[in-house]
Amino acid sequence: MLVANRSELEALRAALGDRSFDLVLDAILYRPDDARAALDLFQGRVWQRYVFISTDFVYGGEPRHFPLDEDAPREALSGYGRNKAACEDVFFAAWEQEQFPATILRPPHILGAGGQLGTGSREGRDPWLLWRLRNGQPICLLEGGALLIQPVHKTDIARACLAVATSEATRGRAYNIAGPDCVTTQRYYELVAGLIGAPLTVLSLPSGAYVAAFPDNAPFAQNRAYSTTRLKNDSGFSPTIRLADALAEVVADLDAKGVPPGEPPQTETPLAASLREREAAVETLLRADAR
Repeated sequence: MLVANRSELEALRAALGDRSFDLVLDAILYRPDDARAALDLFQGRVWQRYVFISTDFVYGGEPRHFPLDEDAPREALSGYGRNKAACEDVFFAAWEQEQFPATILRPPHILGAGGQLGTGSREGRDPWLLWRLRNGQPICLLEGGALLIQPVHKTDIARACLAVATSEATRGRAYNIAGPDCVTTQRYYELVAGLIGAPLTVLSLPSGAYVAAFPDNAPFAQNRAYSTTRLKNDSGFSPTIRLADALAEVVADLDAKGVPPGEPPQTETPLAASLREREAAVETLLRADAR
């Protein structure tokens, strides 16, 4: 085992020594300077492939035709997405100029034991989600849960890494890696609630207000539906792990670990109370118009 901090370049270089590698998988890179440092370190050391795990947050801008393919605009809506896109550009240029054997994978919401559940909500990844559901707390979902999400299991990402590493066609290219099921975020939470036998109450959180308050979270207020046709055509691989099975795995893992440490969240947050009042006021106005 080699242990080093990638931000300490010379220490990392010393740890690598004169070793070379068939496959390098970079799952934590998100700064362009580190991407350039990786090129400096691994140029001539990687025989088969350098796989960079990017993100679907690189996508943004118009036109957006669903499902999004890899040629969709990359006008990222968050600092994280812009940094990942800049890292991608480093590797695209390295392939064009130096034939550095990089391949890029762009996963959306990743699932698997060891992770947390939640997406498209005020809380996002929420350690308390199962507790909230079991205690009847409402879930505040962007646009009432109407946005699309296409989660992928971490095992399918690992399989994709191996598939692209052994295909010459994937050198210097980027690929969406999304699961076989594209659902609304409400359906995502319905599946989770069903797994634990709990009711689901959804309150609608306007995405415009949410993004105004949290501009860097804008990608969560987008539909995230993707084509994986290019991945299948170039590598022969398509993700196969169904969303229900992935969610069941995470729920079982979280239940085995028990309730998170610390104080549980409020039963009725001021935000939830405000959204209830807003929905009731809108319903009253609509009923008056219908008369």
